[in-house]
Amino acid sequence: MAEHAAVAAYEHNGATVSAARFYTVACDPRRHVAVEACAGAGKTWMLVSRIVRALFDGLDDGDGRLAVQPHDILAITFTKRAASEMRERLYKWLQEFAGASQERLLRELRDRGVVVPADAAAAAAMARRLAGLQHAVLQCPRQVQIRTFHSWFAALLRAAPIAVLQQLNLPLQYELLEDDAPAKALVWRRFYQALIEQPGQRAAFEAVVRTHGRFQTEKALGVA
Repeated sequence: MAEHAAVAAYEHNGATVSAARFYTVACDPRRHVAVEACAGAGKTWMLVSRIVRALFDGLDDGDGRLAVQPHDILAITFTKRAASEMRERLYKWLQEFAGASQERLLRELRDRGVVVPADAAAAAAMARRLAGLQHAVLQCPRQVQIRTFHSWFAALLRAAPIAVLQQLNLPLQYELLEDDAPAKALVWRRFYQALIEQPGQRAAFEAVVRTHGRFQTEKALGVA
């Protein structure tokens, strides 16, 4: 029976690494990282873990203040559902950490690449810091920004000076489309009207339809 080479589960800059080393690098908020993984591999877990680390690493043991304010953290995703899932997971974790045992807290930190000291007193202090993270975060009037791309860009437009919008030829008034179906329908109407008015373009379109079929032609145009 032929033997198959084992596929490395974790790599860092092309080199095979242990899971512990991978998460030490990937969850460190001081590093700029790009993570490539298939669907369901835990990218959301990792992104939310980076948020937790950014908050935890800057939490003062003495007065409980955060060096990194929640609203200074921005996480962007594609859909409202994904943004909601990330937000829900973040606050669920914080709530769980607030009531967890020291053993679990230290395990959660290790899972996210934190080096737990061997000294028992120092480790206990680190666990208490994670347990107090929820209280510190909720004391802040503005929370972590977890948004979709389009909502973030809309916020940028709302905050932009009028002169900048005019310079970039952007509208002063706009409407954020949550459903682009009506806009697409309008574009198709204009497209077919243009074909009627331009016989040469119409002939080219009909030739493509004869070759590839109407469905495939419109599908290709729809993603162009």
